[in-house]
Amino acid sequence: MKSAYGKNELSRFISNRYGESINLTPITEGMESQVFSFTHDNKEFVLRINPVIEGFRKDEYAYRHFSSSKIPIPKIIEYGTYSSKHAFCISEKASGITLQDADGATVNALLPDIADLWRSIGDVDISDTAGYGIFSATDGNAPFHTWQDYLFSIFDQRRYDWEKVKANKNVDAELVDNLKSTFLSLIKYCSEDRKLKHGDFGSNNVLIDEHIPKINAIIDWDNASYGDPFYDIAGAYFWRTWLMCMEK
Repeated sequence: MKSAYGKNELSRFISNRYGESINLTPITEGMESQVFSFTHDNKEFVLRINPVIEGFRKDEYAYRHFSSSKIPIPKIIEYGTYSSKHAFCISEKASGITLQDADGATVNALLPDIADLWRSIGDVDISDTAGYGIFSATDGNAPFHTWQDYLFSIFDQRRYDWEKVKANKNVDAELVDNLKSTFLSLIKYCSEDRKLKHGDFGSNNVLIDEHIPKINAIIDWDNASYGDPFYDIAGAYFWRTWLMCMEK
């Protein structure tokens, strides 16, 4: 469950860690995280609070292994347990707004850079790791032998209770069955490319300077995996009817 800690409580937590009074400023939150910015030693940082620590581990792994001039990733300063139910992460702050918040002209101007960023992620050397699917931040390895195995796993009853989904009165059960059947029938045609993919590319995970314009950072690597990089493009295609930046 997303946390709802008060700003003063979190300010005391950070102040105790840094040995000085720290003032937190709320900034745009993620779907699962509380997010604040603060200044320390004339530098800007971000504090995130999340129920799951694994995403913070993945961000730290991504910074150490993937960050470059072509793939700007904020440095993770530290992460750990905040309470029995939540974890914290402190990282350097990447300035700017999200691609999702940019206007149409800015998005159009950035399309070549967005394409280059997507290609650069797919060009990262992952030859020292193994497997397909979402990888672990512990050793960089993923659990599946093939990309198709990973796609089949999406409908594994141990991971998703599709009968419960269909039982929801607001869900068209026949449509769910048809989509599942179509999805499974098409897996055999999918590429077995093994490249790095972000897992949630675009929209609110790409931070930009809207005035230049340029890309400042790509964040939130918790769904990063190995496999077909066009999966990220499929994600953009899915969101296109809701988000102008994804449509473009």
